[in-house]
Amino acid sequence: MQEPSQRQERLTPAEVTARIVQIVSQQETTKYCSKCQKHVLALRPGTSRFRQMLLTMITLGFWSIVWITDVVRRPGWRCSDCDQRVG
Repeated sequence: MQEPSQRQERLTPAEVTARIVQIVSQQETTKYCSKCQKHVLALRPGTSRFRQMLLTMITLGFWSIVWITDVVRRPGWRCSDCDQRVG
């Protein structure tokens, strides 16, 4: 009888925290991927609008320059299978 495969290595607390932050900080939806020819899970990095607004108020508006630059540079929705830009 074969035992079910198990992951033998354990994650360190720092790795667990990093993965939780990554999961919480990204947005998910479904979009159609032309390369995969199907609807797939699409991901994009998220941002905390509350934090951005707070920093903008604390810095008397100077942070809004960074915020706008970040919005322009931020990659859009990506296919979770092939990493191609979707929708």
